[in-house]
Amino acid sequence: MNVMNRTVWHCAVVAILGTELWYGSAQRRFEIHDNSDHKVSFITVTQDVKLEVLDWGGTGPYLVLLTGLGDNAHVFDEFAYQFTDRFHVIGITRRGFGKSSQPAQGYDIETRVRDDIAVLDSLKIKDAIFMGHSVAATELNKLGSDYPERVRKLVYLDGMDLGSGDWTKLPQPPGPPEPTASDLESVQRFWALNARDDGFRRPLAAIMNAVQTDASGKIVDAVTPPEISAKIIEGLQPAKLDRIRAPTLAILNRVTPNSRAPYYSRLDPEQQAEYGRRITALSKWIGGQIDRFKKEVKGSKVIEITDGNHYIFIVYEAMVVREVRKFLLEER
Repeated sequence: MNVMNRTVWHCAVVAILGTELWYGSAQRRFEIHDNSDHKVSFITVTQDVKLEVLDWGGTGPYLVLLTGLGDNAHVFDEFAYQFTDRFHVIGITRRGFGKSSQPAQGYDIETRVRDDIAVLDSLKIKDAIFMGHSVAATELNKLGSDYPERVRKLVYLDGMDLGSGDWTKLPQPPGPPEPTASDLESVQRFWALNARDDGFRRPLAAIMNAVQTDASGKIVDAVTPPEISAKIIEGLQPAKLDRIRAPTLAILNRVTPNSRAPYYSRLDPEQQAEYGRRITALSKWIGGQIDRFKKEVKGSKVIEITDGNHYIFIVYEAMVVREVRKFLLEER
């Protein structure tokens, strides 16, 4: 069963098959493992579409966390508390993922950004700091260029303009081998597989929100069909980076031809050779996009990591928190 089709480099996330289905016992197990003391609410953004919004509390300006493709807001369950002493932190699970509604349409960038604004409107938030990982950068770009009055600052966590530079036409490096039957026997086994292949552990609640289990706890499917991720990718469009005026910090991973994902050693020789060829082309594109971002987002601060892990806010948490807090707390 193809439960998770994970890609790495700028879409390195859990792309999941299936429709949302929670058995009673599975739901109880989820609640047990969701140890974050956030408040969970569901906000209606359009007719028949509700988004899961997590509120970790805090005082000060609002800080809105947006996820990469395939993730749900629980991926920030530990990271969010690094900011609650000075900010009121919330996270949004975009439509199609986790427990948010899964409509047939609305995965274009314009609709996804309107969803984010609708959440702010519902919570009576005039403006906010937006921090986004991976493909959430496309939403940050749109928010910064088209909704400047709603944006205090922008923070990019290894995300950039995926819509330009023909990224969608670039062959991606081979992903990790498929899970075995043993890997799917429990969420814990699958969680461990993800940690080995990705080089980090997501919060368990993020995994529990992404898969479906039967009464015994075995993973039987996943929450989000691949068509939804495909619609988001198909709807990418070049950003108007030169229109972004909000103070901006970007912590970006500059991939080189030497970059290798943690699961690389599990690929066969032919796949490894293909990986090397494709990462070379992808690294050239990424380098060009970083240079474009520096040039077009005037006054932005860009911090680069070379050949690092895409999930920088988990793998390099201490550095990311230090730099983000410094940026957010300075007067600009």
